[in-house]
Amino acid sequence: MATALQKFHRVSGIIIACFLLLHFTNHLFALAGPQSHIRVMEIFRKFYRFPPVEILLLVCVVSQIVSGVTLIARKGFRRQSVAVKVQALSGIYLALFLINHVAAVMLARYQWHIETDFYFAANVAVEYPSKLFFIPYYTLSILSVFAHVASIHYLKRTNWPVNTVHSVKLANIKRESFVIFALGAMITVLVMISFTGILYKIG
Repeated sequence: MATALQKFHRVSGIIIACFLLLHFTNHLFALAGPQSHIRVMEIFRKFYRFPPVEILLLVCVVSQIVSGVTLIARKGFRRQSVAVKVQALSGIYLALFLINHVAAVMLARYQWHIETDFYFAANVAVEYPSKLFFIPYYTLSILSVFAHVASIHYLKRTNWPVNTVHSVKLANIKRESFVIFALGAMITVLVMISFTGILYKIG
C-alpha cells in the first residue's frame, strides 16, 4: 500500500512527466535546425509559461526533490533490488540536475536577462572547455529520466498480484523496461547530436 508521501511523489512526478513530454518533443525538433526548435518552443511556452502552470511546475520540482530524497532515506539503499537502486540513483541525479538547471534558467531570465532558447543550452555544449562538462551533464540527465521511468515500470509490474505477474512472465516485464530505456537512449542520441554541432554549425 502506497503511503501518502509516495502518492504525493507520484502525482508531482506525473505532472513533471507531462512537461518533459513537451520538452523532449521540442528538443527533437532541433534535428531540423535551431529555428525549428525555437518555433516549437514559442508554441509550447504559451502553455508552460502561463503563470499558474509555471508555478505548479516549480512547486512539483521542489516537492519531487524533497519527497524523493525523503523516500530514499526511509527505504535505505544497500539491501534493495537492482531496480530500486536504479530508481534511487537516477532520482538523485535528476534532483541535482533540476536544482542546478532550474536555478540557471531562473537566473538567466530574471537576473542576467538572457534568452533561454536553443542557443542557451547548445552554446555550452559546443564550446571548449565547457562542453567537457555539459555534454555528459545533459546526456546523463535524459538517460536518468528514462532509467527512472523504466525502473518504476518494472517495480510496479512486479508488484502486481502474483497470479498476474506469472501470467505476464518476468521476462516480458524486463523486456518492457528495457524498451523504455532503449527508447530513452535513442532520444538522448538524437537530442545530443542536435545540440553539440554534429548536424550543423552552432554559433
